[in-house]
Amino acid sequence: MKRIGVIIPAVTDDLQSELLDGIFRTASAAGYDVIVLTTATNGLEFHIQNDIMTGEESIYHLLERAVLDGVLLVSQFFVKEIVRRMIPEIIRKAGLPCIDLGGEELGFETVRIPQDDPVYELTSHLIKKHGSRRFIFLAGHEGNPDSEQRMQGFLRAVNENGCRYEIFYGDFWKLRAAELAEELLQHKREMPDAVVCASDIMAVTLCDTLQKGGISVPDDVLVTGFDGHIFALSSFPTLTTIGSSMFELGKRGTERLIRLTGGEVRPDPSSDIHIIYGASCGCVEKIADYQSVALRVKEQIRRDSEASAMLEMRINADVITRTACVESLPELMEVVDQTAHIINNYCSLSLCILPDWDGDPQQPDICPTKPFPEQMLCPISKEAWQNGRYIGTFHTSDIVPMLSQPHRPVTMFVLPLHAASQVFGYFALSYEKAEDFTVSVMLFNMLSSVANGLRILRHKRYAEYLQKKVEEASLFDKMTDMLSKKGLLLHLEKQEQNSSQNGIMLVTIAKLSAAPEVHHKERLPDTVMQSELLLANAIRLLSGRKLQTARLDKRTFAVVFPLEKNDAPERCAEEMMIQLEVLIRKMQEGSAAAFLPEPHYVCGHVYAPAEKCLSDLLDTLENSKPKEKGFTGIAQLRRLRREIHKAPELGWDLAELAKRLNISKSYVQKLYKENFGISFIDDLIDARISMAKQLLTSTDLRVNEVASSCGYQNTTHFMRQFRDRTGMSPSEFRDKE
Repeated sequence: MKRIGVIIPAVTDDLQSELLDGIFRTASAAGYDVIVLTTATNGLEFHIQNDIMTGEESIYHLLERAVLDGVLLVSQFFVKEIVRRMIPEIIRKAGLPCIDLGGEELGFETVRIPQDDPVYELTSHLIKKHGSRRFIFLAGHEGNPDSEQRMQGFLRAVNENGCRYEIFYGDFWKLRAAELAEELLQHKREMPDAVVCASDIMAVTLCDTLQKGGISVPDDVLVTGFDGHIFALSSFPTLTTIGSSMFELGKRGTERLIRLTGGEVRPDPSSDIHIIYGASCGCVEKIADYQSVALRVKEQIRRDSEASAMLEMRINADVITRTACVESLPELMEVVDQTAHIINNYCSLSLCILPDWDGDPQQPDICPTKPFPEQMLCPISKEAWQNGRYIGTFHTSDIVPMLSQPHRPVTMFVLPLHAASQVFGYFALSYEKAEDFTVSVMLFNMLSSVANGLRILRHKRYAEYLQKKVEEASLFDKMTDMLSKKGLLLHLEKQEQNSSQNGIMLVTIAKLSAAPEVHHKERLPDTVMQSELLLANAIRLLSGRKLQTARLDKRTFAVVFPLEKNDAPERCAEEMMIQLEVLIRKMQEGSAAAFLPEPHYVCGHVYAPAEKCLSDLLDTLENSKPKEKGFTGIAQLRRLRREIHKAPELGWDLAELAKRLNISKSYVQKLYKENFGISFIDDLIDARISMAKQLLTSTDLRVNEVASSCGYQNTTHFMRQFRDRTGMSPSEFRDKE
């Protein structure tokens, strides 16, 4: 099946629909598909080229991949100069034959439709039917080909009938039409019998301004337009105008493009351009009654629009909510399948996204600069009112999978699917008639909601990636790059699965001894840290075996080592301890450590379960360790409090503190309250709630995940304590922040 492309901005005007109707009827009769590349937003020249407009205009890059026989460029509706320059470059790069329906300014061949005869007939009607003798022709831009053609028809009629006239050059828009009306109201120009306008927008503006100034149309002056625009037919008075010019332009342009690409069309020299009679030339009787009816119809349309707007708001809110809550691509496609009925009149729908739509998990906001690769993914394709189905990857050159199969000629509108500058692909909708398509609030909302759903899924993947990285990081101690306790347990479990025979040695600092050259105590925290790092570095330097080292807490380390047959862990551990002592002394000579760590160790076989093996060894280490001298009491309690605030998620309790301080639990409570002005349990809760606040504002973790990360086994208990401390739920706190 052959196909032609149509390049046009957002279709929001009935004249654009009329043009597309002329294109499709002509193309389908010749056996061609019509692929309309369009947007949901038409950027104006004064709009900043922001991320949203960049995402919208990405759809035109599909020309670089799609297989098309030729292109119709509707350049007259593109007003942004940057886009008017970009599109011709893409067309030429793609090597596509092109007919520009908006003129020759961009360097492409164009077509002209006969516009003089209809204006001649309309002007003759004003002369013969209504007796007009004095005219003003409100033209378009001076030298504009369309305006010149329409003017020639006008001149032919007035000259044949010996009428007086003058030419007033306008701009096809409102400004110059309003200026002409003001000149007539201020008697700077003689009031004519009729004003023939080269466009409807100028004619309607002229009528409105004159009537506000007390001049009646058509009683005082007749006014006509050109275009057959819907607002000309719905204004008061209704405008006598010339319709179907855009249909004719679409038909003639399509015929020329098909011939240019070697196709055949059935010759049709007839023109569909015709006069549409309205009240502005006096051709509607009983104007007062007509006005009354028109006002009632206008009011009914307003009430219907308000009711429709409320319905759209409810439907849109539901779609937005559902697409924002999905957890996977299939779930998002299910929402699309269930809500596609909000798009009016479509025949088929295909959602096409980049195969790597979820992007780089490390950079969720980075998007490809050229969004359309050789293959696309179609996660859902459906006919109206039927269930959608997954298609999979297809060649982008086919635009959508259905076009690669035998089918009747279709008109398909292809719109960009993006969240700001994040381009995910495109949305393709086919229609039985071109005029059935327009950019509605429902369509715009569907596009935005689906793109936002994809963006949310992308960021959820990023959150999963971060969580994985956090979990991986938790397997290692940041200070020493050794395994953490969690990492060690995982390592021991893997060794168990491999049936490896291993020994394990736990080493801690029993006490600190002053180095020989030190005769006074320096600041305790610094010296303790220096000594801990000294021991850690020494353990890393142990050699002679395939060792795996870990840091279990600030002063306790583990060394896992392989055992040969009948090898005793005690002998291996003793060898390593002797080596460790030597390393510590040698390393102290070149360090700033004021105290030397005196290590104490226990060892044994590794057995399953690994957690019990490690727990038993830690108990043995604690019970056999010589008591420290000089570093207990309040200073040690303060260190413990710092550990609690640094890692509140750990299983802290009074029994743990009492054991580490070698005092009773009641005495711990008394000391804690006296020294810190708060009970131990309240201090622990405050530390955990503070950590929860940070996670709620800086991550996408769910509430139950935040609770677990902060040391809570029960999410309900966490939510109750969070509300007690903050006055709001975790979700309310996250939304507020």
